[in-house]
This record gives sequence, structure tokens and C-alpha cells, in this order.
Amino acid sequence: MPYRGVSVVGERLRVLFTRLFARMGLGDNAFLLFAAVLIGVVTAAAAVAFHELITWIRERLYDRLDPHVGLYGRGIWLLIVLPTAGGFLGGVIARYIVRAREGHGIVDVLEMVLRSRGSLRPMVAIEKIVTSAITIGSGGSAGAEGPIVQIGASIASGVGQVFRVVRPAMPLLIGCGSAAGISAIFNSPIGGVLFTLEVILQDFSIRTFTPVVLASVIANITTQAIFRRIHHEVEYQAIFALPNWVRERHHAMGWDQAANFIVLGLICGAVAVALTRLMYYSEGAFARLRFAKVLRPALGGAMLGVLGVGYVMSFGWSRGLAKPFAFVDYPMPAFFGDGYGVIRKLLEADLYSASAVGPLLALVASLIVLKVVGTCLTLGSGGSGGIIAPCLFLGAATGATVGILLRSTGLFPQIQPEIYALVGMGAVLGAVVHAPLAGILILFDVTRDDKVMLPAMLATITATGFARLLFRDSIYTLALRRRGVHVGGGVIGQLQRVTVEQVDLEPATLVDMGDALQRVMDTVADKGVNDVVAIDEGEYAGMITAGDLQTALWQREAIPLLTVADLVRSDVPIVRTTDDLASVLDALSRHDVMRLPVCLPHAPGKVIGLISRVALLRRYQRGV
Repeated sequence: MPYRGVSVVGERLRVLFTRLFARMGLGDNAFLLFAAVLIGVVTAAAAVAFHELITWIRERLYDRLDPHVGLYGRGIWLLIVLPTAGGFLGGVIARYIVRAREGHGIVDVLEMVLRSRGSLRPMVAIEKIVTSAITIGSGGSAGAEGPIVQIGASIASGVGQVFRVVRPAMPLLIGCGSAAGISAIFNSPIGGVLFTLEVILQDFSIRTFTPVVLASVIANITTQAIFRRIHHEVEYQAIFALPNWVRERHHAMGWDQAANFIVLGLICGAVAVALTRLMYYSEGAFARLRFAKVLRPALGGAMLGVLGVGYVMSFGWSRGLAKPFAFVDYPMPAFFGDGYGVIRKLLEADLYSASAVGPLLALVASLIVLKVVGTCLTLGSGGSGGIIAPCLFLGAATGATVGILLRSTGLFPQIQPEIYALVGMGAVLGAVVHAPLAGILILFDVTRDDKVMLPAMLATITATGFARLLFRDSIYTLALRRRGVHVGGGVIGQLQRVTVEQVDLEPATLVDMGDALQRVMDTVADKGVNDVVAIDEGEYAGMITAGDLQTALWQREAIPLLTVADLVRSDVPIVRTTDDLASVLDALSRHDVMRLPVCLPHAPGKVIGLISRVALLRRYQRGV
């Protein structure tokens, strides 16, 4: 929570703005529009800082070294040293300085939204900017999009805490931060909105749509203004902006290629499932290693570097080249970093007309395997970064491979592999995150090529459906399920959005562990209660339920000899006011009780009341 004085001022400003908006005929939620604008501006500034820091690190570690003598000559060992050093430094910072959770971050944001929490520390923005920039800039195979979502979410959480926005509105602010981050880092305002509504909030209502769109638009405008100022650019281009003459050479999809894009979708779905499964297998494998946690990202970086050396020697030196893709196009090995320079190359028609089919096919197909393994080594070992850029890279490599293969058969001489690479980007992204609409719109935003929309829609829907058939979870929902968070709609999904503090509690009847059982029964009869809470030296020790007392009545002669300690159920857990109702309902069912004791988060042993099944269901019926 921000400093109390700041929060008090923020709360007063929120009240003043709300009253002002009310006089203008706007509703109570109008303040969220002001918050969305503020979140968009601040997140855009953070996204530019993040982008510039990644670029600065990459330039000093890779761009400024002599490619023939340094990185890809006698100094090829630097390809191992640089990602190892980046992993080590990122691990030290995350472990000992900022104590941040490793990973791509979107899972944490999803958990906050699903549980209606939104109390992410604002300092997470700075933490993620530093650790992720070091990981990606030093060569780690990851993207900036996952961290920027968490950065935007932490900024939104900070804004909500400063103005003391009510808890039910916090997930919407988190969504504004997410959309603003993607809009800024991708120059993709539409993709940012759709990704947020489809993946983060899972809500397309007008209540969520308006502030999310506003935050995304403001972030994009602010980002373009900043880039014009610092780089003197007339217009901040899309990441994979294609020249007009390139787009004009693209052919629209006809019936003759519809089946080809369905095949591409099936292959992209399989690649997406392979990435999802291997990602979490690698996390488990690194976790089982008897290796200091702080050093695991360095180990992952070293293994990535070894792959990089092997790749350069196999596909570069063996053909008399310093590296397979020209240094000017991408200074790192192709599957290091975000790989955007290689993706741009895969979208150029000249690559497929000027290169021999066999060597090009071997190179592009190998990139699929290398990128999957490299991403698993980077993120599975605890490196900080996102999964969207690797998805786009895998989609481009998979699409290019399929396009080359189909054209080499002679049955489809007019095939343009670069279009298959474009379409594959959206297909793999949609299949990995189980968000086909977001995948399609992000693809359009980052390429600005309307001719790919029809094949992209067909391939992405096919890929997502096939991925769901092979494996029910997306890369995010699998992690959430492992944390015990139910994903999806229904009663449980709605209960996760409400916390115990939003339910009316019953007063707790407290008895001491040393009290006689007869005294407990007298208390129950006098007060008309069913369950009592046992305490030991003022701390929660367990519960005695109505069923337990009824069992004791069967042996009345033993009652004078028994105490609370003889009958108490110490296995019944105590829940916190911040716990969601889904977890409370699960605890009620597992322990077969009608009530559970409740405590405050900062006083875990002090019972403040009881939450009952009846009150929980009544809260659900009122609407969650």
C-alpha cells in the first residue's frame, strides 16, 4: 500500500472527481475512465523505458562486437558467456535484491484478476523492467510482452491503491494496464484490447470494454509521441511493418489453398502444445536439480549458449558464413532474444527465391526445435521474460517450413512461403494462449497486412481447436491449475472473484482448550449456537461442531470427564478475509463442516468470526 498520506489525498481526489462526473450526468464508474487515461500514459512511459533498456543492453553486448573476429570468429565462446552472465545477474537481482517471482508474469496477473485481488506491488514494474531487460538483452530466448503486461498491471494496481479504488473494480484497472502495455510495446491497440478481454478479463461487456479501449488508445498515442521526441520518427511503425510493395505482391486466399491453411493450422496446434508441455516439464526438471535456485537462470543461459554455438557452426561455418542470418539483420543467433529481426527476414519473399530449397528448409525447420528448446531453457530455469515473442517466432518458422514444403512438391507453384510465415504467427500464438481472436488481431496490428486475414482466421481457429483437443490447458491455465486456481466460468469461476470480507460473518463463540465439555454444552444451549471455536493461549486451535457434540451425547456418562481438548477438531482450517469464496467452499466440503473460522491476514491466529455455507451461498445469489 502506498504511503498513507498519499492514499488519503488520492481518496479525496477520487471523491471530488466522482462528484464532478456525477454533476455532468455520468455514473459512479466514470472515475475509472480517468484512471484508465492515467494508467495508459504511465504504462506507455514504462514500456518505452523497457524497450530502450533492452535495446541498450543488446547493442552493447552484441551489436558493437566485430561479427567476424568477435562473436562469430575466435570469440564465439562469448555466445555462451553472455546469456550465462545475463541469467546470473537476473537471478541475483530477482532473488536477493527485489525478491521477485521468476517467470513470464501473465500468470500472476491472471491469478489476481480471477481472485479479484489486484494488490500487486507498484515496485514490480521496476523489478520486471530490469530483470527482463537483462534476460532478453543478453540473449535469453523470451519476449517483452509478458513482462510488460505485469508492468502495466503493477502500475494499474498502484493507481488503484493511491486512489483507494474499491476492490471489485481492481480487476478492471488491471485489465487497463494489460491492454496499455501490449498496445505500447507492440504498437497494437486493437490487439491489446482483444488480448485483455479474451485472456486476462475473459469479459466482453461494455463495462469492461470502454475503459480498456481508452487505456489502450492513450498508451499508443503516448508511445508514438515519446518515440517521435527521442528518435525523431515521423510515425512509430508496427514491429513487422511491411513496405507497401511487399503487401501488394501478396495474393488473397482462394479455394485452391484453403486446405493448405487448415493443414498449417493443425501443425501449428501441435507445435503450440509441444511448447506448452515442454515449458512446464523444463520448469519441473530445473526445480528438481540439486542446484542453487539463484544459479539456475545462469545454467539455462549456459545451455542456451551451447546451442547457439552449435547452431552457428552447423548452419553458418559449414557453409562458409559467419552466421546463417546476416549480422545486420539480427546480431544474435536466430533463436536468442525475441528474434524479431529473423521474423522480419522470414516475411521477405527474396529469402525464398534467392536460397537453395534444401539448405533453407533445413535451417528454417531447425529453428522450430531450437526456439522451443531455447525458450524452455530460458523461462524454465527461472529467467524473466514473456512467451508471446517466442510464439510469433515459432509461428513464422513453422509457416515458412510448411510453405517451402508445399511449394517444393510442384503442386502449388504459386505458393508464397512468406504468407504462410505470417499466418503461422497468429496460429501458434492463438493456440498457445487459447485466444484465437487475440491472435488474429495482434497479427493484423503488427503486420498491417489485410490480405492475410482470411487465411489467418482459418488457420488460427484450426490451430486453437486442435491444440485444445490435444491438451485442454493453455500455457497460462496450466500454471493456474497447478496453483489451485480454477479457470473458466460457472459457479466456481464466479466465486473466485469474491473474498471472505465481502460476506456477512457470524459471531464466534470461543472456548478454551482446558474448559470442561459440560460447560461447552451449557454455552451452546444458552446462546443457541451450533459450532464453537477452541483457542489455546488466545490463538486458534480448532473447532467443535454440532455433529461432534451430538456424538458426545450418546455417551452422557463420559461428559463430566471430558474437556474441549478431547473433542476439538484441530484439522479444520482457519481462513483469511482475503481468501476467495471458491477456496472457502472447497475447505467446507473437504472437512464436512458448516462453518469455518475467519481471521485477518496480519493476525492469522485471532478469530474474528465465522463464515457459513448459508452466508456464502446467499452472497452468490445476490450476484458476484
